[in-house]
Amino acid sequence: MKSWRNHWPALWLLLILAFVAVARIRLLSLPLERDEGEYAYAGQLMLEGVPPYRLMYNMKMPGIYAAYALGMALFGRSAAGIHFAFMLVNLGCVVLVYFLGRRFLQPAGALAAAAAFALLSLSPGVQGLNAHATHFVVLAALGATLALLRAQERGRLAGFFLSGALFGVAFLMKQPGGAFAFFGLALLLWAAARQSPPAWKAHGVRLGTFAAGAAAPLLLTALLLWRAGVWTTFWRWTVTYAGLHATVASWPFGRAMLAGYLGRLHWDGWFWVLAAAGLAGALAQKNRADEKFFLLALLLFSAAAVCPTFHFTDHYFVLMLPAVALLAAKAFDMAAARLASMPLAMIHWAPWLLFAFSWAGVAWTHRGVFFEWTPAETAARLYPVNNFQVYPVIGAYLGRHASPAAKIAVLGSEPELMFYAHRRSVTGYIYMYDLVQEQPFREVMDGEMIHEVEQGRPDYIVFVNLTLSWRPDPPENLQTMQRWLEDYTDRLYKPYGVVTFPPNLYVWGPDCLRRVPPDHRFVTLFERKDLP
Repeated sequence: MKSWRNHWPALWLLLILAFVAVARIRLLSLPLERDEGEYAYAGQLMLEGVPPYRLMYNMKMPGIYAAYALGMALFGRSAAGIHFAFMLVNLGCVVLVYFLGRRFLQPAGALAAAAAFALLSLSPGVQGLNAHATHFVVLAALGATLALLRAQERGRLAGFFLSGALFGVAFLMKQPGGAFAFFGLALLLWAAARQSPPAWKAHGVRLGTFAAGAAAPLLLTALLLWRAGVWTTFWRWTVTYAGLHATVASWPFGRAMLAGYLGRLHWDGWFWVLAAAGLAGALAQKNRADEKFFLLALLLFSAAAVCPTFHFTDHYFVLMLPAVALLAAKAFDMAAARLASMPLAMIHWAPWLLFAFSWAGVAWTHRGVFFEWTPAETAARLYPVNNFQVYPVIGAYLGRHASPAAKIAVLGSEPELMFYAHRRSVTGYIYMYDLVQEQPFREVMDGEMIHEVEQGRPDYIVFVNLTLSWRPDPPENLQTMQRWLEDYTDRLYKPYGVVTFPPNLYVWGPDCLRRVPPDHRFVTLFERKDLP
């Protein structure tokens, strides 16, 4: 009995981790969506010795590409290998939330925080089954936060450097991750201001060490990109164009996106309500200034990481889940503390029983995706219009019929197709959005993409006839691109495959267009006429 009392938190934590593992292992072969496809293609190129931004362009930071490359090197270049590596990242985040919770909550409260984070980070409400960069940001930021708290307790400069370095890694995974470095800075300044009298010299050394740690991975990455000869392209996309892109969305647009996300929360929103209650209760506590500051700062900087561009995409909210989970658990933790003096043992456990029922009820609403649907069914239900499940089939067809040195061009924002086919794109433009949306560089980018395709003379061209794969604004921009494609393919290519939707039918051969009406053509594959 004594042994159980000593180890019950570890046993419950293992059960939480087992829940995550079971739900994710079932869906390891889930088809990749667009962001995953981008990261997988970039990681595949890195494993072949090609640095980021040489053969593919995007606004993302290179850290996530390196993380995917590492995952595929360890677990295989497949969707299953990627998702297995991602599962380990998610499990690591759950453990870190638990240890962070132990610093402010009772053991049961820390377990509640870990359980809440596990459930929310799995939820389709934040596209939790897909290996988005936001999960990797959270892993680095949580590790950095724990390292910083430990360094403040022990006073070792190495801990401050490590914390800063991990916050720097969070930024390298995705630009909004930089908000968490300012969270760490806020904790350091708070600790310095709280000391009486303030020892600014000692704290200045800590701040300098922390800043050096944060700068180290950024400088090392810059050096590697410069040595690889891609610095100019990297800067153009991740700084110049990313800065422009961040200012495009207006608040009315962002407000509509935010309202749409909140409307899709459904029962997951219960944890957000609990988090609000936990925040109110924490701020009302007396004599816990450090705890109040930590929780409030974590929430505010997490929100800052989500909000700057007003693109409130579902998976961006993963960045707020540690704060939401800790605050939701705080609500129950405070209730348990108030009932601790009651004579009946059952009353002591009432808040945790209520949490368990709440957690189980929310999990039950996701039972289909967690325990019932196959990977193909899950992709079809979660992304019914995008039809991501066709691209593994098309990629496998190209892999069988194209020579190992064959090059392709995908006209559509589906970089996962290059990954599935294990073939390189002749153009670095792996997303079409930038080519058909009004922005100052559109005409230049259009010219570059067309030039790269015509000069590269791809063996195969894949055209994706799906609005979500282009998102033209205004629609005339897509029509211009389609006219060029029709003229180019009529001269040099022959149709060799069509995929319909719905339902998904795969029609291969030179007579494919005659067998499929134009309004049913979802993906069209063209083969160069002079291929043997």
